[in-house]
This record gives sequence, C-alpha cells and structure tokens, in this order.
Amino acid sequence: MERKRKVIITVAPVGAIPTRKDTPYIPITPEEIAEETFRSYQAGASIVHLHARDPGTQKSSIDIDLFKASIERIREKCDIIIQISTGGGAISLDLSPEMRLRPVKELKPEMASLNAGSFNFGRMGIFNNPPETIELFSKSMREWGVIPEFEIYDIGMIENVKSLILERNLIEPPLQFSLVLGVMGGIPATPKTLFFMVESLPERSRWQVISIGRLQFSMGTMGILLGGNVRVGMEDNIYLSKGVLAKSNAELVEKMVKIVRALDLDVATVDETRSFLNIPSRI
Repeated sequence: MERKRKVIITVAPVGAIPTRKDTPYIPITPEEIAEETFRSYQAGASIVHLHARDPGTQKSSIDIDLFKASIERIREKCDIIIQISTGGGAISLDLSPEMRLRPVKELKPEMASLNAGSFNFGRMGIFNNPPETIELFSKSMREWGVIPEFEIYDIGMIENVKSLILERNLIEPPLQFSLVLGVMGGIPATPKTLFFMVESLPERSRWQVISIGRLQFSMGTMGILLGGNVRVGMEDNIYLSKGVLAKSNAELVEKMVKIVRALDLDVATVDETRSFLNIPSRI
C-alpha cells in the first residue's frame, strides 16, 4: 500500500508588519508569541518562522533578548523547529547585513530565512539584498550549522541562488526554498506564476508556498498539489475567511490541516520534518 505524502506546515505567527490596529489577536510579546506558537504546534505546525516585536511600540525588532525570550518559552512548551527571520524590519530599521545576522549568530536556531534578491517591497522601500549580502548570509549559516531557507519573491531570485550559491558550492543541495507570492513589487499570486517558479527550481529542491493575503489557502493548496509544503500565519494573512479575522494562528493552521487531509495527504510531525530536512533532534 502506497504511503501518503507528508506535508510540512510552517506557522509565521507575527511578522514585521501587522499590528493590533489590523487585528487585536496578533501576538506581540515573547509570552504571546510563544503561546501562539505552542497552540499552532498542537494544531499541526512543525516549523515556526520567528520575528521579534518591541512590546511598547509593536514595531519589528532585532533585539537579541526579545528573540531569546520567545525561543526559551517556546522550547519550554514544545520541540517545534525554530526558524529566525533575517529580513524583519530590514527596510524600516535600515539594518546592516551584520545586524540582521546577529540573532542567528548568537542564538543558533535550526533554520533561518535568507532573502535571495533585492526588490521594491510594496510602498515600504527597497528591500536590499545584493549579491555580497546573499553570499555573506550563506557562508555564515553554513559555518554556524543553520539551514538557510531561500526566500524567493520573483523568478530572478531563483537564478541568483543558482549562480551565487549552487555554482560556487557555497551550500550543499538539496536547498530549501520559500516561494513568496503576492507581495506588491514581487511576483503575483497566480497559478501560472507558481508553475513557472516551481519549474525553475534546481533539481532536488525542497520548497513551500507563502501566499500573502486572501489567497493564502488557495495558493497554498495549489502548492501542495504540485508537491510542495505550505506556510500560514498572521505574518502573511490575518483572515480565516472573507471578512472573518482569525482569532489565533492555530485557527489558520487548523484550516490548512483540514485541507491537507481532504486531499488525502498527511501532515508531517516535527520528528518527520527533522528527518526530511536533515535537522538533528534536540534531545
């Protein structure tokens, strides 16, 4: 009997942009972020994509103590795989590459995001990721034993990874990709663009779909049908359905779990995800 494919679900509980003005349910403090992560883990998420927020201003932060507090509280509750963002607040805070890398260097999470190119991030400004930054992040994560997840906002960024990383053997394949759809200034969220991106990936790539806004579930479902994994969470979308705010990140995870099972597939556990991504157990 053929085994069902396992789908990895990542939760992104807070991000750098949404605030309590957008939704009263978004977590801000380390305690809130940890609790939302734990509830999402119970619902079926095996990876958490982590940002830090200043509890006073609600703005994105790279404060090591805030990241550390969230991670410590999460690890007290569960064994979810932790992935730190290296992009949160990079535009608004005008951060140097070294400042963006500091939480990864000091806290050594299992994974970290690695943005694979520069582009106009909506109306916020230029999200600056020139070749030397991509190379620095790749070499540093390899040195620290952190798995990079390449964030792809447009098709040319896949070519950046091929030429800057693979052709120079900076990181051994298979590589992990996030195909980010629907950010203004990046590639739009349509079936045609998703097909194009998937077909352009290097051989043996592992990948997930991140769709921003109302198409989170429809494009995520399409990604699963194409053989990929999926990310949900309030960083990318605050609505459970049209006009209905999600009251927790766990609700968004639960909805995606139902979709996965309706497709006659299974949701990957944390242990299974560690095996798929070659991440050692923490125990």
